[in-house]
Amino acid sequence: MPVKVIPDSLDTGRGARFGWRAGLALVLLLAVFGLWWSLGTDARVLSRMEPVERARLFDVTRRNAEAICATRGFEDRCRAAVELLGKFPECGTECQAFVARNRPRASR
Repeated sequence: MPVKVIPDSLDTGRGARFGWRAGLALVLLLAVFGLWWSLGTDARVLSRMEPVERARLFDVTRRNAEAICATRGFEDRCRAAVELLGKFPECGTECQAFVARNRPRASR
Protein backbone atom coordinates (compact mmCIF):
# COMPACT_ATOMS: atom_id res chain seq x y z
CA MET A 1 0.00 0.00 0.00
CA PRO A 2 1.57 3.32 -1.06
CA VAL A 3 1.93 6.09 1.50
CA LYS A 4 0.77 9.57 0.58
CA VAL A 5 3.32 12.27 1.22
CA ILE A 6 2.04 15.65 2.35
CA PRO A 7 4.09 18.44 0.77
CA ASP A 8 6.07 20.56 3.20
CA SER A 9 4.95 23.76 1.46
CA LEU A 10 1.46 23.49 2.93
CA ASP A 11 2.80 23.29 6.44
CA THR A 12 5.39 26.09 6.22
CA GLY A 13 3.03 28.57 4.56
CA ARG A 14 0.94 28.77 7.69
CA GLY A 15 3.99 29.31 9.89
CA ALA A 16 5.41 31.90 7.53
CA ARG A 17 2.17 33.90 7.63
CA PHE A 18 2.22 33.83 11.42
CA GLY A 19 5.87 34.86 11.48
CA TRP A 20 5.19 37.78 9.15
CA ARG A 21 2.33 39.03 11.31
CA ALA A 22 4.33 38.63 14.49
CA GLY A 23 7.22 40.53 12.92
CA LEU A 24 4.93 43.37 11.84
CA ALA A 25 3.36 43.54 15.30
CA LEU A 26 6.83 43.69 16.88
CA VAL A 27 7.94 46.50 14.55
CA LEU A 28 4.77 48.51 15.32
CA LEU A 29 5.20 47.96 19.05
CA LEU A 30 8.82 49.14 18.89
CA ALA A 31 7.80 52.23 16.88
CA VAL A 32 5.14 53.19 19.44
CA PHE A 33 7.58 52.63 22.31
CA GLY A 34 10.23 54.75 20.56
CA LEU A 35 7.76 57.58 20.05
CA TRP A 36 6.63 57.44 23.67
CA TRP A 37 10.25 57.37 24.89
CA SER A 38 11.33 60.32 22.75
CA LEU A 39 8.41 62.51 23.84
CA GLY A 40 9.50 62.45 27.46
CA THR A 41 13.24 62.82 26.92
CA ASP A 42 13.66 66.44 28.08
CA ALA A 43 11.65 65.92 31.25
CA ARG A 44 13.61 62.74 32.10
CA VAL A 45 16.95 64.48 31.63
CA LEU A 46 15.88 67.46 33.72
CA SER A 47 14.60 65.27 36.56
CA ARG A 48 17.96 63.47 36.78
CA MET A 49 20.02 66.66 37.02
CA GLU A 50 21.38 67.99 40.28
CA PRO A 51 19.01 70.71 41.61
CA VAL A 52 21.69 73.43 41.62
CA GLU A 53 22.76 72.59 38.08
CA ARG A 54 19.13 72.46 36.91
CA ALA A 55 18.37 75.84 38.52
CA ARG A 56 21.35 77.39 36.73
CA LEU A 57 20.22 75.88 33.41
CA PHE A 58 16.68 77.13 34.07
CA ASP A 59 17.94 80.71 34.54
CA VAL A 60 19.91 80.59 31.29
CA THR A 61 17.01 78.99 29.41
CA ARG A 62 14.57 81.59 30.77
CA ARG A 63 16.79 84.51 29.72
CA ASN A 64 17.31 82.99 26.27
CA ALA A 65 13.58 82.35 25.81
CA GLU A 66 12.74 85.92 26.80
CA ALA A 67 15.30 87.32 24.33
CA ILE A 68 14.25 85.02 21.48
CA CYS A 69 10.53 85.61 21.98
CA ALA A 70 11.06 89.40 22.05
CA THR A 71 12.67 89.27 18.58
CA ARG A 72 10.49 89.32 15.48
CA GLY A 73 11.02 86.54 12.99
CA PHE A 74 12.02 83.92 15.56
CA GLU A 75 8.56 82.46 16.23
CA ASP A 76 9.65 78.86 15.66
CA ARG A 77 12.65 79.23 17.94
CA CYS A 78 10.44 80.95 20.53
CA ARG A 79 8.01 78.01 20.52
CA ALA A 80 10.86 75.54 21.03
CA ALA A 81 12.33 77.65 23.84
CA VAL A 82 9.06 77.95 25.76
CA GLU A 83 8.29 74.25 25.32
CA LEU A 84 11.61 73.42 27.00
CA LEU A 85 11.14 76.11 29.64
CA GLY A 86 7.74 74.69 30.61
CA LYS A 87 9.30 71.30 31.41
CA PHE A 88 11.48 72.62 34.23
CA PRO A 89 10.16 71.97 37.75
CA GLU A 90 11.40 75.48 38.61
CA CYS A 91 8.93 77.01 36.16
CA GLY A 92 6.48 78.59 38.61
CA THR A 93 3.37 80.71 38.13
CA GLU A 94 5.10 83.65 36.46
CA CYS A 95 7.09 81.34 34.20
CA GLN A 96 3.99 79.33 33.24
CA ALA A 97 2.24 82.60 32.33
CA PHE A 98 5.18 83.51 30.07
CA VAL A 99 5.04 80.05 28.48
CA ALA A 100 1.27 80.35 27.92
CA ARG A 101 1.62 83.79 26.31
CA ASN A 102 4.26 82.56 23.89
CA ARG A 103 2.83 79.16 22.99
CA PRO A 104 1.37 78.95 19.50
CA ARG A 105 -2.37 79.51 19.29
CA ALA A 106 -4.54 76.57 18.27
CA SER A 107 -5.60 76.71 14.65
CA ARG A 108 -7.98 74.77 12.45
